[in-house]
Amino acid sequence: MKTQLLPGLSRFISSVAVGALCSASAFAQLPATTAPGAPGAAAAPAQPLAMNDQTYLRAAIKSLYYQVQLATAAKSLGDLNLARLRDETTKNLGAAMQSITKIAQAHGEKVPTEVSGTDKVDYDRVIKAKPDKLAKEWTDALAKEAKHLDHETATAEKTVQDPDLKTFITNYGPSIRATFTSADAADKTQKKLAGAPSRR
Repeated sequence: MKTQLLPGLSRFISSVAVGALCSASAFAQLPATTAPGAPGAAAAPAQPLAMNDQTYLRAAIKSLYYQVQLATAAKSLGDLNLARLRDETTKNLGAAMQSITKIAQAHGEKVPTEVSGTDKVDYDRVIKAKPDKLAKEWTDALAKEAKHLDHETATAEKTVQDPDLKTFITNYGPSIRATFTSADAADKTQKKLAGAPSRR
């Protein structure tokens, strides 16, 4: 009796063990789920912007794009101070442009890919200027736009609610202000040299 029971019991234990191993293997192959907030989890959609925040975001990204395009277009400036202003504008406002582009994309806002509207008139005047007129046309256009963005940024600093925009203004507000003060000083110098009033 014992001899018949032991082989049967042995076979039963073996089948249970094999079943357990198969179950464990199948469980190990199941796709892992990612806890909310853990690395790899889908990013939560950005909160809608308040109207004032949206207005500033759109104005700032348009202005920064335009100023960077103005700077890169003025490749043949002979004056060393103006060339330095051009390079600093390209570097500093280019970094600001990259930063605000991320904010715009997170909120589904369009990022400009070309100069348009009234900016196009000034831009075309700069790129078509004769060599002896380039410095005056360039500083005039840059100072006018830099003044506008500086004013918009100073106002937004007191009113924006979005934390990313607040961080943007904290990080790049000084560069925006520096571009305006430098461009304004350069523009006044060019107007004195030319003996002509500023268009601003």
